[in-house]
Amino acid sequence: MTREMSRWGIGPSILVPTAAYAAVAGLATWLRPDVCVVTAVPRMVFLVAGIVLLVIGVPMLVVAARAATVAYNSGALATAGIFGLTRNPIYSAWIVFIIPGLVLLSRSWPLFLTPVVAYLIFKARIGRENEYLEKRFGDEY
Repeated sequence: MTREMSRWGIGPSILVPTAAYAAVAGLATWLRPDVCVVTAVPRMVFLVAGIVLLVIGVPMLVVAARAATVAYNSGALATAGIFGLTRNPIYSAWIVFIIPGLVLLSRSWPLFLTPVVAYLIFKARIGRENEYLEKRFGDEY
């Protein structure tokens, strides 16, 4: 029998190293804003772009998390709604919309790499989750 995967999937294994990188980049920005804060682009551009990404990402995360929770609690595979559009909408919401939106609000160029770090870790670790789901749900997955 396949060992049950946590409802969080590989999320914590993405979160911890990404947060560590973001903490270091944030500290560098805090210590040296004169070097790390992008001033060549008007602040309003970053503000609007960041808000737009968050307005898309946060509802996407809420909808996906709700669908995943219902499916997980019932022992089913989430395949409808947002899960019909992308296989990993929770990770996508974080990596494509929420983290970049927050980074844009900071205007910190070292933090601009945070979504890249998250994506690279996601790509390195998603195979484990895919393998689990294939074993658990077979052809349905």
